[in-house]
Amino acid sequence: MGGGSAIRQHQRRFLQGEPEETGRKEECVEAYWTVKTFGEYEMRETKDSEYELFKEGIAIGTFTEAHVEEERILFPLSRGMLLEVSEGGVREIATPEKAILMGMIASDGSNTFRREKRPEGGYRTEYSIRFYSENKELIRIFGEVSEKTYGLTPHHYARKRNGLITATIYSKRVFYDLLDINLKLGPYKFHVPVEHLDNEGKKAFLKGFFSGDGNVSVSGGRIMIRFYSTCRSGIEELHQIFKDLGFHPNEIMKEEESRGRTTYNFTIPTEEHIKFIDEIGSYKPKHILIFEEYKRRLEDREKE
Repeated sequence: MGGGSAIRQHQRRFLQGEPEETGRKEECVEAYWTVKTFGEYEMRETKDSEYELFKEGIAIGTFTEAHVEEERILFPLSRGMLLEVSEGGVREIATPEKAILMGMIASDGSNTFRREKRPEGGYRTEYSIRFYSENKELIRIFGEVSEKTYGLTPHHYARKRNGLITATIYSKRVFYDLLDINLKLGPYKFHVPVEHLDNEGKKAFLKGFFSGDGNVSVSGGRIMIRFYSTCRSGIEELHQIFKDLGFHPNEIMKEEESRGRTTYNFTIPTEEHIKFIDEIGSYKPKHILIFEEYKRRLEDREKE
């Protein structure tokens, strides 16, 4: 390889603005092979087994890894994100692990900061990302996806009076990462960042959300699978991504509770329960046991 320097990592210029100069000298001629082309984007593999992404013949990024699929190419980025290049263009999408994390925070979590005045002057700011649950398995899952996404292990705090566990990540960079996509809009408000979710990501987000704030009820051998929230806009977004995935969720219902709180919910139709269990599912042990028993009973009926 010749002199000069190449871009080593993805920056947001892929999605907007003009490509930046790589700094590679004009006399530098590299051996490469075109792996895939999507419209104005071309991926080349160099003799050093690296992957270069070109836009209209101009190099805009170099990667050490790439996952090539028939309709797209995926490049790993930081913060649990992937760069997706396809005929539709370029966008950043979440890994399944980050999508699960986002779903759990959207359902039973928070993304906040607190600023306190120091006695000696100035201010101290604490950034925290929390997930709340009485279920140790969900706390474990949250810790696992936190480590895979951000390389951070949450701190655990347990309340003796009710067994509620709070898993907390203290990180300014994680706070702003989630703030950038407007994941948590308030204590009971959330946003589904569908612009950063492919179909696999949508399923992972739904599984994370349902594990934290979904409901499965059993009556007469039948089950009801229900999503609910006080956040109407969030429920509407969940409802829509089910449609995107080929489901036919029932209409959103509005309920006035005794304490004056308004909730919104929708259910999955009976004929799509197995599809939901197989494609979405839940991490909550109670849900899993109900789903397994439900499938067992259906199998027994078919054998009769």
